[in-house]
Amino acid sequence: MHIFIDESGTFTGNPGQHSVSLVGAPIIPDARIARVEKQYQALRADLPKEKGEVKGRLLSEDDVDSVVSMLARNDIVLEIKAIDLGMHSTGAIAAHQAKQAALLTENLTEQHHPDLRAQMFELRHRLEEMTPQLYIQSVATFELIATVIDDATLFYCQRIPKELGAFHWVIDGKGKGQVTDWENWWSLIVMPAIQSRSLKQPMIRLEDADYSHFERFRMEIPEYMKPHIPPNPRRRGGNETTDLKKLLMESFRFSSDPESGLEMADIVVNATRRAMTGNLRIQGWGSIRRLMIAAKPQHYIGVITLAGAVPPLGDQVPYMEVLKHFSQGGKKMLAPRNSN
Repeated sequence: MHIFIDESGTFTGNPGQHSVSLVGAPIIPDARIARVEKQYQALRADLPKEKGEVKGRLLSEDDVDSVVSMLARNDIVLEIKAIDLGMHSTGAIAAHQAKQAALLTENLTEQHHPDLRAQMFELRHRLEEMTPQLYIQSVATFELIATVIDDATLFYCQRIPKELGAFHWVIDGKGKGQVTDWENWWSLIVMPAIQSRSLKQPMIRLEDADYSHFERFRMEIPEYMKPHIPPNPRRRGGNETTDLKKLLMESFRFSSDPESGLEMADIVVNATRRAMTGNLRIQGWGSIRRLMIAAKPQHYIGVITLAGAVPPLGDQVPYMEVLKHFSQGGKKMLAPRNSN
C-alpha cells in the first residue's frame, strides 16, 4: 500500500484563540495506485495551480468534491489527526517536550556502548532545541503513522490481504533537493518512537483474517527488552511484535516534488482544515467522511491533546459541528463476512 502524508496549518497559536492544524494520509492500495493516479491526472488538468503545483487552498468546493468523489469510488482510506493550539498553554507544551526528550535517555546506563549513549544524547539535545512548532507537528505525525499502521492492517487484511506485504511511505518535504534538519531528526526517531508504542500497545489481530503477507514484518522480542514490556493479551504467543524498522524504513522518503499522491493528500487534508475553520462550504468537504473508517470513538478525526495541557473538547469549540459530521457515514472497519 502507498501512504502519502501532508500537513495543513502552522502548528502555532495563542492560548484562548482556536488555531487548528492537521496532518493526514490517504492510503492507496498498490493494486489501485495506477488507476487512481490516472484518474487524478484527468481531473488535475482543470485544477488551479501555483508554480505548476496543485494547492488545496486554491480549490473551490466543486474542485475538492471532484477529487474526493474519485477517491471514494476507488475505496481509498483516509486518516487525519488534528490539534488545536489555542487550547494548549506555552508552558504545558514546553513541559511535554522536555519530558519526551528526557525519556530518550532515561534507561541509559554506563553499561551501554559509548557510541549508543552519544547518539541518544545527541537526539535528546536536538529534541530539546526543536522549535515548539516542529515538535508539535512531529507528535501529530507520530500519532498519525501509528494509527495508519493499526487501521490499514486491520482494514486490508479483510479485503486485499496482499497489500499488507509492503508499506510505501511518502512524506511532503520542505527542502527542495535537500533533507532539512527536522526531516533528518524525524527519520532517525520515528521508528524507535513507534516501535516503543507498538511493544506496549500491540495492534489488534482479527481471528481468521489473512495476515500471510504481513508475516514478513513479524519478529521475536529480543530477550533484553522483555523485562521492560508489560504483558498484553493481544501479543500473539507472548513473544512476537511487529518489526517497525522494516515496515517503516524499507520504503520511506520525503519528497518536495509535485507528486499525484502528495497533491491528493494536500487537497483532502487542507479541505478538512478549511471546514474546521469555516472557510469551505459543506458542498466541498461533506463527502470526505466517506473515505474514513467508522471504527472510532465519537468522530473520525483524531483530535490530539498533549497530556495535561488541555481540557476535554466541548460543544463550545467552533468546529464541533464539523466533528459531529465526521461521526457517521464512514467505512465499516469489519468486512460484511466478519460483522456477524
